[in-house]
Amino acid sequence: MHRKLLYLWILFSLLAVSCREDDPESVIPPPNFEEETPPQGKEDDGPHAWDVNRGKEVHPTGAGWTSTTIDNGIIYYTFEGKESVSGANQRIFVVDLDLSNTSYAVKMAYYSSRSTASNVFSVNNAIACMNGGYEMGSIFVQVDGVNKSMMPNNTISDTGVYNWKSEACVFLEGDRDVQIQFSGKDMNVNQQRTYYRSISSKHKSMLTSAPMLIDDYEPVGESFYIRYSPASSTSSEDPYNHQEKNRHPRTVLAKTEFNHLLFIVIDGRRNVSDGMRAREVTRFLVNNFNPQYAINLDGGGSSTLCVKGQGDPTTHVVNYPTDSDKVDPRPGAGDHTGERSVPTFFYIVKK
Repeated sequence: MHRKLLYLWILFSLLAVSCREDDPESVIPPPNFEEETPPQGKEDDGPHAWDVNRGKEVHPTGAGWTSTTIDNGIIYYTFEGKESVSGANQRIFVVDLDLSNTSYAVKMAYYSSRSTASNVFSVNNAIACMNGGYEMGSIFVQVDGVNKSMMPNNTISDTGVYNWKSEACVFLEGDRDVQIQFSGKDMNVNQQRTYYRSISSKHKSMLTSAPMLIDDYEPVGESFYIRYSPASSTSSEDPYNHQEKNRHPRTVLAKTEFNHLLFIVIDGRRNVSDGMRAREVTRFLVNNFNPQYAINLDGGGSSTLCVKGQGDPTTHVVNYPTDSDKVDPRPGAGDHTGERSVPTFFYIVKK
């Protein structure tokens, strides 16, 4: 009898190993955390260094900065020059919307066949428009109550890199109810997928992304790379390589304690603008805008911002997308062409 039980135990053990080998979750290395249950919120563990930023309204000033009033409640900021955090040349473009102004609405758009920021800007008669999330297989997207993607992939495209791109989420409810939450913090990809599905019926529009840069004033983007250091692969999609090894163009959505929403695009990969690492863009935001919340969206060649009456006279693209093969008189400066077609966008319209 004991011998039979031993044989049965060995057989079940072999079957369990075989099943685990077929399970992609068991062979793809996760990030350096493995929570069994979703986090229940922040613990009150006392005062922090970033608490000094609470109640502090900050607007960018000084050399390199310009500001233009686009409309009542909308300010357009630009920066060009040597930026103090990165210590590099940068070109930065920011739209600051006062969400308390009832004349405007913030929208999210999805195009199954992809589109460009300038096209979305034009067809919606927008005041500002910028690109949104990463590739659809890596993120959760819901627009006006209709689900478009449930972050189906455990890995990023065909790279084999663990899907790290949904640790935070943007929620749009009413015309100006925009929330940025670190909702997937400390969850693996299965937990994130399950969680976002479970709450989707309670929200109108959702889009996940990563890294979370600022969470209730905590500059979490400054330490994102540490969690994934060193790189676990040579792929450019490896989170350490993607967010720390090299500087890149950036697209960021941020919100201040004073109910202002910021569309931010930072150019990169050009002589006149290097781009930033995640930790650099986090500190840049703290120094110049002091948002309470901020999330990194899809950057690189996708980074594009259109602003009414600014930039290119036809497309209103204000930055210099890196897919352009043209140059202006300054070496490596680029022009406003070369937009990349992507599936998701955020835009502002006048009601």
